[in-house]
Amino acid sequence: MIEWANERLWYQDMPLNVSGIPVGARMTVIRLKDQKLLIHSPIQLTTKLQLSLSKLGKVHAILTPNHNHHLFLSEWWLAYPNAYFFAPPGLQQKRSDLIFDNALSATTPSLWRNQLLQTLIRGSDKMEEVVFCDPQSHTLIVGDALAWMKDSTHPLSIGLALLNGCYSKPAMPLYWRLSFHDKTRLRQSLQEILTWPFDRIILAHGQVIPENGKQYFADAFAWALKPAAVTR
Repeated sequence: MIEWANERLWYQDMPLNVSGIPVGARMTVIRLKDQKLLIHSPIQLTTKLQLSLSKLGKVHAILTPNHNHHLFLSEWWLAYPNAYFFAPPGLQQKRSDLIFDNALSATTPSLWRNQLLQTLIRGSDKMEEVVFCDPQSHTLIVGDALAWMKDSTHPLSIGLALLNGCYSKPAMPLYWRLSFHDKTRLRQSLQEILTWPFDRIILAHGQVIPENGKQYFADAFAWALKPAAVTR
């Protein structure tokens, strides 16, 4: 596990193929007060990973940023029955086999209130995503809202990244970007995020951003932040 912020935040990568194309996956771990761990976008749970987590603290809350990041939830649910599980919009219907303790929204749950910031990226007909900020480490944590596949080596991965505009620079993948028909709601979400105190970004797929994160974020969403022209 890679330590991102001293005694506060870690992440772990794993190989992951989607429709035969390597895209990778990344889990983020945040140590809250009282040694309680928040798991963001859980990856495959191995004995080695469980041992690493036990050295950091107690797994207290497990969540996914959107309804696509659910592949390994069952094994976490079995391994940590006393943890709180939070579902993003749409996942409770998609995974009716699991019991969630609460649903994620733009309102911060009491378990991490005054420790993390969160909001919803709204405006898509396809999927909403919950985005988080850790003010202590100045880190923005996203799922699929941004991807940066510049280190991809597999031809299919490179092709997919080029097609979706997230190879040479961080960007929201085109397939998801096209689903945002309510640009006003999207712009409101992005403007809120840009008020947060972050300079670094951890992405679930691709290269992390260790500095100038707010500028990268603003550049990636310049297409949405610009108000639509008023026609008469």
